[in-house]
Amino acid sequence: MAQNSLAEALPLSTEPQQRPNIKHPQPRVRPQGQPQGQPRRQKLPVSKFEKCLVTACGLVLAVLMVCVVSAKIAMSNAQRDLQTVNQTTATYQNRNTNAQQEINELQSRSRLDKIAQKQGLSLENARIRTVNK
Repeated sequence: MAQNSLAEALPLSTEPQQRPNIKHPQPRVRPQGQPQGQPRRQKLPVSKFEKCLVTACGLVLAVLMVCVVSAKIAMSNAQRDLQTVNQTTATYQNRNTNAQQEINELQSRSRLDKIAQKQGLSLENARIRTVNK
């Protein structure tokens, strides 16, 4: 600070001295009715634009909430329909598997030989043709 020549040499004394060219702030006195810890709150006026903006945001928020609920309901309905279709598909697959197993049992060589013997037919290997699909 000494370089910019703003420092002043003050005499050393025990009592504080007042500088003549510096104004000291006056202590603020608070009214008796107001508590010390809480500042007084003032209500700010709300403009028409702010009221319209809050109303529009509220309406948009309400519409979005309804859309979310509607989407969740539609999703649960679609999931239930998918589950029903999956159950029906599984039922038909089981039926097809059972039918294929029954077909294979009815086409078995041993069964056909038994039926042929009951009807009095005989098997000649020379007359058998093998057909591939």
